[in-house]
Amino acid sequence: MNLKTYAEIRRLLSVTSILIQFALDMIVSTLYRPRGLRRRSFARRMLAITARLILRRPAGIIRFPVRLRQTIERLGPTYVKLGQILSLREDLLPRRITYELRNLQTKVPPISYEEAKKVVEGEFNVPLRHIFKEFAPKPVGAASLAQAHIAYLRNGQKVVVKVQRPGIIPIMTSDLRIMQRLAWVLQQIPYIQDFQPQKLIQEFSDYTMKELDFTQEGKHADIFRENFKDDSDVILPKIYWEYTTKKVLTLEFIEGVKPDDTEKLKKLGINGPRVAALGARVVIKQLFVDGFFHGDPHPGNIFIVGTEKFCMIDLGMIGQFTQKTMNAMFLYYYYLIIRDYETASKYMVGLTETTPHSDIAGFRAEIEEIGKRWIGAGFKNYSLGKLILNSMNMGARYKLYFNKDIMLAIKAIVTIEAVGYILDPKMDLARVSLPMMSEIFIGRISPARMAKPILRALPDYLDFIEQAPATLLKTLGMVSSGKFQIEMVEKTVSKAPREPVWKLWIPLVALFLGIVAMSADSPPGGDLALGRSVHLPWASALSFAIAGWYSLRFWRMRKA
Repeated sequence: MNLKTYAEIRRLLSVTSILIQFALDMIVSTLYRPRGLRRRSFARRMLAITARLILRRPAGIIRFPVRLRQTIERLGPTYVKLGQILSLREDLLPRRITYELRNLQTKVPPISYEEAKKVVEGEFNVPLRHIFKEFAPKPVGAASLAQAHIAYLRNGQKVVVKVQRPGIIPIMTSDLRIMQRLAWVLQQIPYIQDFQPQKLIQEFSDYTMKELDFTQEGKHADIFRENFKDDSDVILPKIYWEYTTKKVLTLEFIEGVKPDDTEKLKKLGINGPRVAALGARVVIKQLFVDGFFHGDPHPGNIFIVGTEKFCMIDLGMIGQFTQKTMNAMFLYYYYLIIRDYETASKYMVGLTETTPHSDIAGFRAEIEEIGKRWIGAGFKNYSLGKLILNSMNMGARYKLYFNKDIMLAIKAIVTIEAVGYILDPKMDLARVSLPMMSEIFIGRISPARMAKPILRALPDYLDFIEQAPATLLKTLGMVSSGKFQIEMVEKTVSKAPREPVWKLWIPLVALFLGIVAMSADSPPGGDLALGRSVHLPWASALSFAIAGWYSLRFWRMRKA
């Protein structure tokens, strides 16, 4: 038995011991709990006391969500991270459990200065004084995976250094293997397998291993900075790559005010409504334009810089959409804010993963009804975020499930709405979102955008046209030599005249010429612009008209 296997067995025994204690606590708590309005019988009270004394458990009723949260904290950082992820999954777990899991510890006792120093020196193989001019011994924040210190580079630049806790990787790797084995067992149980425990744990494992590599967080920051390079109101901290490794992340120090620090906001005269609208715009762009978004934009991860600038930090938890998912999510949100609940429900179903037991019709009817209750309600009574979250919560009831990135997106919407309410108690997220959503919608249906896939496929079309004569001659040669035979079957159902084969080339050539003409009208070196594409030159318009007319004619002939 090697050391890795031995360590994993020890960890498994430790986890099992904690889980057994949790089970015993809940058994005793159940015995103490009265059944409905009736008092416990004498026999039940004696059984509860006897069980408590034999099992050495505390007396009294313990709420299941509370004990679950406490048990997760005892299990360590891997399970704390899992609990934090599960707190988002209101589509899978009862709300009373997810609410309690949100109280999982985010601040833990920091490691000592000597331990942090040892990690940094181990990563760079030089003394700490040769890396940083100054390094604050006391951290400004500590979490389950890492802690942050203020430091100064050799050139005097003030930075924040994020240092990973020593020994965290072997513990979490072992825990993840244990979770995956347990998930496999749960997957074999008929009732539980509908909740896809294996997939849930696999998603969590992939996310956690990425978060343990601080270079990934640095790459996320660079991607966000590139996505917002043309927006001067959005700030992302610069990453100092020469001082960054898998266990140490060095980033620019940015001075700002947290959005929930209302006293400082008033003193600085910050325009709350404008910043709230800016935050909503930032999240909408991430979700529906970039498809790459901050998964946890709570007040601790946001700074207001100056009086009207928006800064995001702690970019370890991110979500990413495929183009198909982003389109479905966009259309769901768009039709939701214009209050077309029937269409919105159709696109919401498109975001789910179904099972043989899924009730799609029932789910759609339920979320349409939820949408109707939202009409006319203010933020305090029924916010847009609450509407979306309640709709998602109906999924598990009808056996439809959402993946991790969808739930992260919903959390981003709900969180930025809550942050916006702090800054502007009168903010209506639907009203704030509508102008930008309408702009994105118009951009998506513009001829320029719709022509892009055709332009990308042009090399294939040209290659096909170039090779067509040789392919045709080769095919005719095979037919004449008897290697290839064509059987002509006469259809008597339809006597409609057929167009000559050579005319099939007319719409293709016309479409090609139209695209070329439109491309010539676009800005040099840039994408096709909506304003330009609306006023196409006459050659492009004529070519598209010919292609459309012939396509319609062939379609009618084929239908006949």
